[in-house]
Amino acid sequence: MRRLTADHFVNELDRRHPAAYTIEDGETVLVETADCHGGFVGREGALRPGGPRPNPATGPIAVKGATPGEALAVAIRQVKPAEWGFIGGGAQGEPFTVVDIKDGVATYPWGLRLPVNPIIGVIGLAPPGEPVPTNTPSDWGGNLDTVDICAGATIYLPVAVPGGMLALGDVHALQGDSECCGTGIECAAEVTLTVRREPYPIWHRTYLVHDDRLMVFAHADTVDDAAWGAVDQMVQLLTKITPRTEVEARRLLSTAGEVRISQIVNPKKTCRAIIPRQAIPEQWPF
Repeated sequence: MRRLTADHFVNELDRRHPAAYTIEDGETVLVETADCHGGFVGREGALRPGGPRPNPATGPIAVKGATPGEALAVAIRQVKPAEWGFIGGGAQGEPFTVVDIKDGVATYPWGLRLPVNPIIGVIGLAPPGEPVPTNTPSDWGGNLDTVDICAGATIYLPVAVPGGMLALGDVHALQGDSECCGTGIECAAEVTLTVRREPYPIWHRTYLVHDDRLMVFAHADTVDDAAWGAVDQMVQLLTKITPRTEVEARRLLSTAGEVRISQIVNPKKTCRAIIPRQAIPEQWPF
């Protein structure tokens, strides 16, 4: 298994970036990722001067044969956080809160111990037009900050340029839904992924499968607009993959589905609509 090191990174998803790595269709790789400040937070909890723009994302990673109109199915095998991370801080000279991470447990300075659930905050492909900064979500992925983008999940990202040009980073050892105060336990990590081409994606935007739940995302200036956008996307998707009418799809989603806030802290807010497998057992597409 190849190791893709974090010294090749981008701060925006951009079709003009050359590939730092090229992998085979279906290859499993280990990707090193830097923390959200690119290693400029010290073990003592202080931000060193001269730090880069936020959220360095390792890549871009080209996938041989990936063609616009397809998707890349990225199966997340493992997300292994570093031995420590940090929370918040930085405002008005306040230090970051440093958290030790060992044997799957995060230990806070005041003695609290919580099990980690590492997630990938930034994962996406190059868009067809203007670049997307890695602190921003988009239809091609990006800074989604979603707790379901974790080991055991598969995220499907729409290919807009040859090779797809995958990049990822901003791992959180632990984060609550919405990242409501602007931070998870930020950390460097090693992420094991299997990436394959999906020639016939079921949706033309990013979608995610985790724990027998299908999710779609929407991004907007307000949480309300993001939530209703996610609802509309899921309704459209349900009418595509099932025999349900739009009215039936809305009633199904309203009774068997969910809408959750992924994050409220980025330049655009992100919500996701979720439908469980049990609601569409005969049309489950995975």
